[in-house]
Formats: sequence, C-alpha cells, structure tokens
Amino acid sequence: MGTYTFHKTERLCNRSIISRLYESPGKFVAFPLSVYWMLVPNGAIPSRMQVLVVAPKRRLHHAVDRNRTKRLMRECWRHCKEPLISLLRQHDKSMVVGISYIHNRPPDFHKLTKSFDTVVKKISSSCQ
Repeated sequence: MGTYTFHKTERLCNRSIISRLYESPGKFVAFPLSVYWMLVPNGAIPSRMQVLVVAPKRRLHHAVDRNRTKRLMRECWRHCKEPLISLLRQHDKSMVVGISYIHNRPPDFHKLTKSFDTVVKKISSSCQ
C-alpha cells in the first residue's frame, strides 16, 4: 500500500477487537491525544496495522468540529505512520491503535502533528 494512504483495511471496525483494545494495558496520553495500542497475532486483522480515530461528543459538542478533528487526525496519521509500519514489518508483528482526541477545543494542525510524532515514537519504543 502507498505511503500516505489510509485504506479501508487500515481502519479498525471490529467491535470485539475494539473492546479488547480498551481493556489492554498499552495506553498513554500525548496531549491532546489519548492512545490505546495492542499487538495482535498476524492474520487477526487484514492489514499490518489498524487504527481507530475518535473525537468524542462529550469534548467537542458541534458535529462540524468533530468531523474536522477526525479529518485532521487521519491526515496526521497518514504522514506519521510509516516508521511504525516499517518497524512492524521488520519484526513481523501486527498492531491495533485507538486514538482519541481529549481537548475541548478543535485542534491546530501543527500541534496535532507534533503529538502524532510523539505517539509514533512512544509506540515504536515500547514495541521493540
């Protein structure tokens, strides 16, 4: 798959995997993001990595803000994910990640990009 893409197979939709993800011990906060991650057996998911992007109604009350936030989060993920995917490919592992936006105001793209860089670095260091 291309470097800066986010295909349907990379989106986490399986409810049972999502519930296991939120019960897993792999979690941290890189403000304004809350991140849950979990290694899964190869073949359990159709892609090397699947991602769940969440902008909760409790934090962002207007649908316009939630939709823009999710769009920006997906864009940041497309640009930051490659080092993590190459690491997973190198170690022959698969992973699911859930990313929630936890700030009360809509995000700034540059700050969000820095947060996603931090997320990728933290997950990479814990995954090795």
